[in-house]
Amino acid sequence: MIALSKSSQDGNGEFVVHVHNEYSYRFICEQRDELFEALKAVYFKTANKNLPIYSVSKCKDFATSKKDAAAGNFKTPPEDFRVASEDIYEPIVEGKSAHKAPTNVEPDDFPTDDGRVHRPTFVKQGNDKDVTLADFNLLKVIGRGSFGKVFLVQKKNKPGEVYAMKSLRKDVIIDYDQIESTKLEKDILL
Repeated sequence: MIALSKSSQDGNGEFVVHVHNEYSYRFICEQRDELFEALKAVYFKTANKNLPIYSVSKCKDFATSKKDAAAGNFKTPPEDFRVASEDIYEPIVEGKSAHKAPTNVEPDDFPTDDGRVHRPTFVKQGNDKDVTLADFNLLKVIGRGSFGKVFLVQKKNKPGEVYAMKSLRKDVIIDYDQIESTKLEKDILL
């Protein structure tokens, strides 16, 4: 991942994940801002620089298709579309701090080993840490793709809660050499 672009339209959770020398991934997420915070933290931790975030009116205009990627035509927004306020980290320089002081620490936040504050975004509390397929009832197929299906499922011990569960065919993923793309999608969703 080299950058993220987000829709500038209010209430539109659409965004694009730009990948180095590969086609882009377009998503819609109601918790986009929380997801961006987590991705920015992971990116900074691995690259020691801020993840570039761009604001665009139409995400599809800045998404590299498979055809574009094959032709070597990679689409990323111009630098003047970059959102400066998204750059919240300061690169680590010997003897200096790695992060700006947090201004809005909440009760559920917890400090990391290096003194920064981490806010768990998608972690639910309780005993749901070890979840298996046997814990769900499959209700119906809600989507199909080249590599698998997405099911609407219901948790057996919580009948009022429904989830989406993605099932992938590993043999097809291997045949089409999509292992890295699948891992990237998993990391993004986590």
